[in-house]
This record gives sequence, C-alpha cells and structure tokens, in this order.
Amino acid sequence: MKRLKKPSLYPINDGCFICHSPYTVTHHIYPGNGRRPISDSEGCTIQLCNFHHNMSDFGVHFDKKLDMWLRKDCQRRWEEREGLEGEEAHDAFRKLFGISYI
Repeated sequence: MKRLKKPSLYPINDGCFICHSPYTVTHHIYPGNGRRPISDSEGCTIQLCNFHHNMSDFGVHFDKKLDMWLRKDCQRRWEEREGLEGEEAHDAFRKLFGISYI
C-alpha cells in the first residue's frame, strides 16, 4: 500500500539547512533497512548542500555527531507533529522506524 507523502519536517525553501546555500540535495534522515521510503513519506528529509551532505568531514555522512543530532531532532519534530508525548511517542516512532533515538 502506497503511503501519502507528508510535508518535510524541515523548511525546504531556505536552501541548505546548515549554511543556506541554494544548491541542495535531499538527504533522507533515516536511510537503509527499508527506512528510506518511510523517511520520504513521513517528511523526514532535509535539504543539504553537497559540502554538508557528503563532500567533507563536516557532511552528515561523515560527521556522526551531526548525523545523530539530526536523527534525534527529526524524531522530536515527528513526535510533536503527530501530537504524541513521552514513551507513547517514542513507541510510535519505534514501531514505524524500528528504532528510537531519544
């Protein structure tokens, strides 16, 4: 069954989320293991320039602190959008994505 795509949890018209460069690619915050399509349909994507995506040590694919910060922040935003709190929120997120980052 195809999911309806929800709007991104992050602004999409401001360029790169980090440096505001207008040249961006879409980064799926929860990749792999079947989570990429869920990230896409749940709005768990963010616009990043190539530098902050995967072309430097500061890119999300190489900077594990940035990667984990985005995963936690996105989970908080998702839970808030869904109107959930506490363990109920974490459990709902875990049920959908298979893991909780909070």
